Amino acid sequence: MAEQVNQRIEGMINELEQMRRTDLYDEEEIKEISIKRKEFEYHIQRRIKQKEDFVQYIAYELALLEDISLRRKKANLTEKKKDIEYAIAKRLNKVFKQFIYRFQDDVEIYFEYIKFLDSVGFDYAISGIIGQMLQIHGDKPKVWQLAAIWESKQENNLDNARDFLLKGLQRHSDSEELYLELFDIELINLTFNADSEEETEKLVKRADIVWRNGYKNIPNVKFLFKIFNFCLKYEVKQSFVIDIKNEIWSNNDCKEVWSYIASKELDGCHWKEIEEFVDEENDFSKEVNYYIAVYEEALQKFSDVSLCTKYIHGLLGASDSVCSERQKISAVKHAWMYGHENGLLSNDMYSFGIKLLKLEGETSNEVLVEILDSAIKVNPKLLSVWEEKLLLSKPNEKKMLSVLQEATKGLKADDLLHLYNVMLDNVESDVTLKNMYKKFMNCENAVLLAIKPKLLQKMYEHNGIKAARELYEEFIRTPPTQIDVHHNMIEIEMEQEKVNAKNIKKYYECAVQHHGTDNVELWMKYLAFETTHNASAAPIIYRRAVATLKKELVDEFIKAQTLMKIK
Repeated sequence: MAEQVNQRIEGMINELEQMRRTDLYDEEEIKEISIKRKEFEYHIQRRIKQKEDFVQYIAYELALLEDISLRRKKANLTEKKKDIEYAIAKRLNKVFKQFIYRFQDDVEIYFEYIKFLDSVGFDYAISGIIGQMLQIHGDKPKVWQLAAIWESKQENNLDNARDFLLKGLQRHSDSEELYLELFDIELINLTFNADSEEETEKLVKRADIVWRNGYKNIPNVKFLFKIFNFCLKYEVKQSFVIDIKNEIWSNNDCKEVWSYIASKELDGCHWKEIEEFVDEENDFSKEVNYYIAVYEEALQKFSDVSLCTKYIHGLLGASDSVCSERQKISAVKHAWMYGHENGLLSNDMYSFGIKLLKLEGETSNEVLVEILDSAIKVNPKLLSVWEEKLLLSKPNEKKMLSVLQEATKGLKADDLLHLYNVMLDNVESDVTLKNMYKKFMNCENAVLLAIKPKLLQKMYEHNGIKAARELYEEFIRTPPTQIDVHHNMIEIEMEQEKVNAKNIKKYYECAVQHHGTDNVELWMKYLAFETTHNASAAPIIYRRAVATLKKELVDEFIKAQTLMKIK
């Protein structure tokens, strides 16, 4: 292997010498290039080839070619290109061939090779590489598509591209990507290359055959959408476009068709069939009226929350050409109210709509409450609606408690937890806080457990240290407790003007009793506290921690303690 590498390195001597003579690179840089190349050569000549070795070598040489080009421009130098760039490109070509031979299953390598050949002017070799690639990977539809894209986009040869796609379809008759690529090429030909009426007629027939055959083999309405989008892209007006539109409409038992047609109506592409659904009283532009008509008819057929969400989102994205900002807001409100009245709004859509109504400032609180109540009646699981109702009840905290109690009947545990947190954030009176605690004592444990730390903090802020201590004792008597309950109580005691070490020790003892087996940080804090307030007790706490913690956590604790002592 060493002999082979040395031979290849010797073959590079001339180009390195020319780099030095032309002052493109100095001695130190040339030495570095030589070392890197030798390293890469050894890697790619190993018995067990690694793909990454080839990738790095090729990337290095391509970067070098780019750097040479930049240095030439800077120095205004054109000589010795054949001895330098051409020599590098020729050698890289051999590396690529070796790469492909070793990793024939990787399609991407072929396309990187084709790009390289194109960039260095070795175009004559590309068709051969494409042929080799198709011979090995012809079982993959994507390869035929990529070959066609290369011919059409890079070589501007639509006939070759078309031939590749037709051959690909012979092997993959149900390939959507091949049919779409072929249809795209037929439309390009029709739009830009039809020089006569006879040629136009021939190309129209071709395009018509392609979409019909495609739909026959891929009977999916989304395929039709993509086909029709190509027609819009090239502004094709021939009769087959009407046939595609009719085929789309004939699938109106599928809700995706209604969403698609509505979006096209907003873009100014019209289906006459939907005119019977238009409400003439709606004071919007023609496009928006058609859009609204399509969605509201669809929502009568398919009572679907996600469809209603699309309805609203589509209006939010409407362009300024079809409605002003004020008209857009009005249309969105119309769609939102339609969804509300028909029980088709999601939790997020309610949250959005309520914010919109409040921002406008044209809807009274009484009307908002009516909207919220009717929404809850239809779906009592709407968190955003309950939250808004709770906030609208301020500052009447008695009413807020009533709303909270009512919400417990319909909301899931996680949503109820969120609502309790909102309530805690907005409670002002001590009495309400105590009443609230009594009410949620009846909640399921998961909710109660999660709210305890915050309630303890709130009780302290409103009622002082004595009330916080009493509540903590209550929590301890009714386990389980979150670790944050103990941490919060310890912090509250530490904030006092006169720190009660005896109480804090008791809180730590309660904490390790409930969480001592799997919480290294808790023992660390307890040990630090005792070291400060009662150093003689620290060794006992240390031994207890080692004895109590799970085996897999003991090492972590010992390391943490050792590091703490070093600091």
